[in-house]
Amino acid sequence: MNDVVVVGGGLAGLACAFELADQHVDVMLLEAGAVVGGRTASWVEDGMAVESGLHRFLGFFSALPDLLKRAGVDLDAMVCWEDEFEVRVPDGGAQGILGMSPLHKPLRTIGGLVANNDLLSPLDKLSLTWFMAAGMKDYLRDPDGLDRHSVAEYAKSHRVTDRALHNILVPLTAGLFFLPPERFSAAIFFGLLAPGVPRLHQMRLGAYMGGMTEVMCQPVADAIAARGGVVRTGAEVDGLIVRDGPVAGVTVTGVTVAGEAIEAGHVVVAPSIEPAQRLLRPHLSDHPWFEAFLAMPTTPSVTIQLDLDRPSMDVDRTVFGPGTALACFAEQSRTTFRSSPGRLSVILTPPEPYLDMAPDDVLAVVLRDAARLGLDLEGRVTSFRVVAHPHDFHSLEPGHLAARTEQETPVPGLSLAGDYTRQKYMASMEGAVVSGQRAAAAALVELGRRPS
Repeated sequence: MNDVVVVGGGLAGLACAFELADQHVDVMLLEAGAVVGGRTASWVEDGMAVESGLHRFLGFFSALPDLLKRAGVDLDAMVCWEDEFEVRVPDGGAQGILGMSPLHKPLRTIGGLVANNDLLSPLDKLSLTWFMAAGMKDYLRDPDGLDRHSVAEYAKSHRVTDRALHNILVPLTAGLFFLPPERFSAAIFFGLLAPGVPRLHQMRLGAYMGGMTEVMCQPVADAIAARGGVVRTGAEVDGLIVRDGPVAGVTVTGVTVAGEAIEAGHVVVAPSIEPAQRLLRPHLSDHPWFEAFLAMPTTPSVTIQLDLDRPSMDVDRTVFGPGTALACFAEQSRTTFRSSPGRLSVILTPPEPYLDMAPDDVLAVVLRDAARLGLDLEGRVTSFRVVAHPHDFHSLEPGHLAARTEQETPVPGLSLAGDYTRQKYMASMEGAVVSGQRAAAAALVELGRRPS
């Protein structure tokens, strides 16, 4: 029997299993997919290298870099720091490049704030400054109260100008987390930004120098195995073993097994939110502690990834396209996908219309709106893939902040990990890692083990 079984090989599950293996706990991690990484996975599909979505590494993260260092990953080799982003307004509108590295590139950061007056006038910038200060104060004082309002409602109540709303707040909501400001919780928005304020000087924006499974997630899995843990892919957990209340293990199906029972002293449920809800619901649907979490809706995401005959842009840089389907996009042929002559990855907004749309029709929308942003891609696409996640995140719309649970549950033998659990980093890689570490701590306490 295993001491702990961790369900899900995303960053939350990997962080949890690493902490347990590092404490010499007999841990087994089970991942349903063919590779580890979850929402930060990369793989080869019909000969084309693809990733789960366009991701960026933020410089104010601390738990994730520490985990990677302990796992033997060289952060400087894994990340190429862009330290700036671009906003392109369609149909010949304003364009601007804004710096994101106060410590490492202060002149570029300050210059971007002072300049770009076509994108944001001094009045626009002033309205955003007041909005950000008020939002941070209200989030720290009453996050649940702030969760009753959307970003758009809160912005209008604080007299944010229409241009600031369209050119900055639309990119920061739709571009990063798929939803327009009218549907995005103000509490989630400021909760995403709040952890970075004390470490503002460490803010940076980095691109991965390879697929995230290869350069980040698989090395952590290898470090778990090197410490005596077991990592199994292609192993889908389809049920919990519950005996008179306590959770005592899981049942597994997969390409090589059917109906395998794996007993454990403790189970950590750490996949993305919808599989977690599906796994818990048969046993805990009537438990009041889980009621809000099991009822929480989810947020989908859709990305399209294009291999091109040459680069789409002169530099690999994150770009936002407010007012188009291209919420956020980046050329990646010099960074993540260096084997491709050209590579464009795009986050689509709003995601719902593209979930069931034929891939060729999605491509047609992207080519049309890319042209509106000054990118001529007609006749240059050599291959493409649409990657859709119907249940990517916990709901980011107003009214769901309180449904996030703690990692430690009242059910013996069970803890939860995932960025949907309660910790200060909302819907992020950092939040996933922190949640995994807290779930590991809960498991250690229940097993009667003290961290060494």
